[in-house]
Amino acid sequence: MNRIVILGASSGPGRLLFEHLRDGGARVLGLARARKGLLESEQAVFFHLDAADTDALQAVLEPTDLLIHCSGPEILTNYLNTGPALKRLIAIGSTRIYSRFPDDKCRRLVAMTHAIRKGDIPATLIHPTMIYGAPGLNNIERVVKFARLSPVIPLPARGRSLIQPVYAGDLVKAILACLERETTIGKTILVPGGEAVSYRRFIELCIAASGAGCRVVSAPSWLVLLLAPVTRLLPGLPTVTRDEVRRLLEDKNFSADAVIQDLGVEPLTLEEGLKLALAD
Repeated sequence: MNRIVILGASSGPGRLLFEHLRDGGARVLGLARARKGLLESEQAVFFHLDAADTDALQAVLEPTDLLIHCSGPEILTNYLNTGPALKRLIAIGSTRIYSRFPDDKCRRLVAMTHAIRKGDIPATLIHPTMIYGAPGLNNIERVVKFARLSPVIPLPARGRSLIQPVYAGDLVKAILACLERETTIGKTILVPGGEAVSYRRFIELCIAASGAGCRVVSAPSWLVLLLAPVTRLLPGLPTVTRDEVRRLLEDKNFSADAVIQDLGVEPLTLEEGLKLALAD
C-alpha cells in the first residue's frame, strides 16, 4: 500500500481527510506545523513540519508517496520547482483563481498551477469554492462574529451577486474519489456547493445561525469600500479588505457537473451543509 501524505493535516479539509483515512486503516502521514490535538493510529501518524522549509519537505517525502496538498499554494510551488518524483499528486487550489479582481493569493494559485503543469507528476488539481464546516476555517465564523458585534452588515449591489460555498465534507469526498479514480489524472475539477445563493441570502443564513439581531442593509459600493479599512481599527471586529468588497460585486457560481459526473459526489446545498456544520 502506497503511503498517503497530507500537507496541512491539522486543520480544514486536510484534518477531515486525515481522520477519515485514519479511521479506515489507511497508511497516512500527516504534516503540519502544529498537531492541534490530531489523534494518530498505528498506521496514521503525524509529523511536525514547517512545509515552507522545502529542504525539510524533500527529506520526508518519497517517490512512492501519494501527496495531497491542502496548504498554501506557494509551498507546493517551491517544492515542485525542485523537480521531485512522486507516485501521485492531488492539489487543492481555489476558484478564487478565476476572480476578476486578482489579489496576491490569485497570483500564488496561478504559480502553483504552472508548477504542476510543467512537471511530469501524475496530478489532479481541485478548485473548491469557499469552504466551510471544518476545524480551522473561519469563512462562516467571520460573518457570525461580525453579526454578533455589529447591528448591521452593509452589502453593495443589494447583495444580489451569487456565491456557492461548499461543505468541507463534500470536498473530502471529492478528494477520496480522485484517489480512487486514475481517470482524474491531468484534470482540473471544480468543486462547488450544491446551489448558488445571493450574498444577501448567504449572510442572512449566517446571521440566523448566530442568533444575533444583526440585519443586512444595502449600501453604495463606494461607501462599503470606504468603510472596509475602518474594520482594522475596531477591536474584535473581523477585518474586511477592499479586495474582499470588490469580490462581493462578482458572481461566484460554478457548474457542479464535473464533481457529480466525474467523481460521483452530489454536493449539499448551503442550508443542508450549515445544519451539519452547526451540529458538529
